[in-house]
Amino acid sequence: MELDKEIIGKKIRRIRIEKGFSQEKLSEKIDISPRHMCTIENGNSYPSIETFIKIAKILDIDVNDFFNLKFHSDNTIRDDIYNLIQVSSLHELNIIKEIIEVIHRNRK
Repeated sequence: MELDKEIIGKKIRRIRIEKGFSQEKLSEKIDISPRHMCTIENGNSYPSIETFIKIAKILDIDVNDFFNLKFHSDNTIRDDIYNLIQVSSLHELNIIKEIIEVIHRNRK
C-alpha cells in the first residue's frame, strides 16, 4: 500500500477551500513556502508528518482524515493492522512508525 500523493494533495486542497483558506494563507500559518504548498496540493511531494499535523490543526480536522482511517470498537483493527504490517515494505513500515510516534507525542 502506497499513500497516493495526488489523492492526499487533492484532499488537502478541497478541505482548505471548504475552510476558506487561500493557499498562501495556509502555507503562511503552517510555516512553509507557498511554492511547497503548491507542490503538495499538486501531488508532487508529501508533506512531512509535522506538516500534516499543522495542516490538520489549522483546518480543524483529524489528521487521520488524510488517510481515511476508520476506527473499530473491537480487536479487528489490531488484526487488520497486523495483517497489513506483515506485507508492508521497509519504507512503508518507516512511515507507519513515524505516524504512530507523532500520534503518541500529540496525545492529550
